[in-house]
Amino acid sequence: MPFDPTKPATDAPLLSAELRAQFNGLRDDLHAEITTIPQGPPGNDGADGLPGDKGDKGDKGDSGDKGDKGDPGNTGATGEVTTVQLNEALNTAIAGTSSNTNAVPTLDTPFVNDPPTLADMELMRAAYNALVLAMRR
Repeated sequence: MPFDPTKPATDAPLLSAELRAQFNGLRDDLHAEITTIPQGPPGNDGADGLPGDKGDKGDKGDSGDKGDKGDPGNTGATGEVTTVQLNEALNTAIAGTSSNTNAVPTLDTPFVNDPPTLADMELMRAAYNALVLAMRR
């Protein structure tokens, strides 16, 4: 019997068969609604499980030959880096970085003014700015 929203009538005596039919009708409607909902997208794969126990050693057979070679195993974790490898990597990374400042002129001429003049200070400021800009990457 389908669900009837008019039952039970107001102030009517409660009949178990009528209530059971109403509940069953609601259940049928819900079941029909649930089965029409489209399936969602699949979820992400779960994490790999723990490895299983090692199997028994195979039989060598009558001739004593070894069995077929199995599939290769997974690659192991990377080992530690040696001091030599670290030094080589660092030297490769910094090679040529010292030449970043080669274009900056040196201040070969000594200052003869005591105290330094504004022109002397301007020369120092320009040299400092050139050095800072050359050192930036």
